[in-house]
Amino acid sequence: MTVRLHPLLFGQRARVRTNSLRQMQEQVERVLGWNAEYDAIGEAGAFATQQSSTIVNNMRITALAHTPIRTRVQSDALTFFMPIDGGSIRSQVNGDAVTSAPRETALLAPAGERIGTGDGRSLLMISLDPSVMEQTARAMVRDWSGSLNLQRPLIMPLVTGGVNFDLILRNASMALDASLAQGGLTAAMAYDDIFYRAICAMLLRDRLFAEPSRSPTASTHELERACEFIVANLHGRIAMTDLEKISGLSVRSLQYAFQKRFGQSPLLWIRNERLNAARAMLAAPEEDTTVTHVALTFGFSNVGDFSKFYRQRFGELPSRTLAAARSKA
Repeated sequence: MTVRLHPLLFGQRARVRTNSLRQMQEQVERVLGWNAEYDAIGEAGAFATQQSSTIVNNMRITALAHTPIRTRVQSDALTFFMPIDGGSIRSQVNGDAVTSAPRETALLAPAGERIGTGDGRSLLMISLDPSVMEQTARAMVRDWSGSLNLQRPLIMPLVTGGVNFDLILRNASMALDASLAQGGLTAAMAYDDIFYRAICAMLLRDRLFAEPSRSPTASTHELERACEFIVANLHGRIAMTDLEKISGLSVRSLQYAFQKRFGQSPLLWIRNERLNAARAMLAAPEEDTTVTHVALTFGFSNVGDFSKFYRQRFGELPSRTLAAARSKA
């Protein structure tokens, strides 16, 4: 039986594929220098992974895809993770909980321990040199004498200031893929500089994409009030009018605040929080739990739409999550 994997962002033709967890661990240790432990979720015979990796001017760029796994990794490198397709990144990085979803956010993880559970997915991973990051940041922002915060895990919106970095990084990876066959062309094209600049731009978004004077602003406290209200009312109707009253912000201010903080609109953030809560219920079902019941519980009147959104976010149908949870009970 051939196990289906999400395609790699680059290097699909020269990829290394295996159905062995041990071989995956050895590949990761050899290519990335990580001390890694992996455990398949579900049937061991259904496990598969594939990867492709290259170095451009001392930058290690890796495309990875795998079926559901649990991970425990010790790394001495600053690493950028961008989920491409399938499920989100859900990890503990040096004890800090992080979540990153495809086309929404990316993760910048410092050296240290990374523990997580991953659904079937495809990832882009880039090993970064902190000193080059600092140099690039100073080149991009004139008269700036500060330093980047690279000691804690950071979740960065992929769309900010009207710039779609998800699209930029995907296109850069496809251009890299087209150049790999030309050998030295990858170094000459300086793809590493493109990646460094894109990642630094996301980190420096408040400086590079300064809010226009006419744009509304929102304090962290006001935004947190809105988020707390949403999380407390995932079972019911949540209208923008409710959020205006709770936060004291206008709809326009809320739209800007959510986009700046999370890289998405309030309505999309609400939907994703409902999906997160639905997944938690499906993963720990009662005897009478059904997909329809869970969908209706969290405000999805159309079960078909619920299943579509769920699969887009987590890389599997809700029925599969429920079945997997029941098989372990």
